[in-house]
Amino acid sequence: MSSLDEVYEQMRLFQRALVEFNEEIHASTAALEQSHQETIALWRDEAAQRYLQTYEPLAKSLDDYLRGSAPRFERFLENKLGHLGRYLHGT
Repeated sequence: MSSLDEVYEQMRLFQRALVEFNEEIHASTAALEQSHQETIALWRDEAAQRYLQTYEPLAKSLDDYLRGSAPRFERFLENKLGHLGRYLHGT
């Protein structure tokens, strides 16, 4: 069984990994949107409509995650780490 010190360290590692993941998703989403804007301006046929039907829900899901879930998850972990840190270290 893990000690609370080990749990605290694992949570800190997970928090850093989550922040890095969210930053990577943000950068990838921005690059995808840039490519999308450049491409869709040139593409005006039936295939473009099918593409948009796939792209738009994906873009919305990514945006929803980045604006809602991602910061909420990060705050949740920060809060839990704060509580555990105060318990373990009295700070």
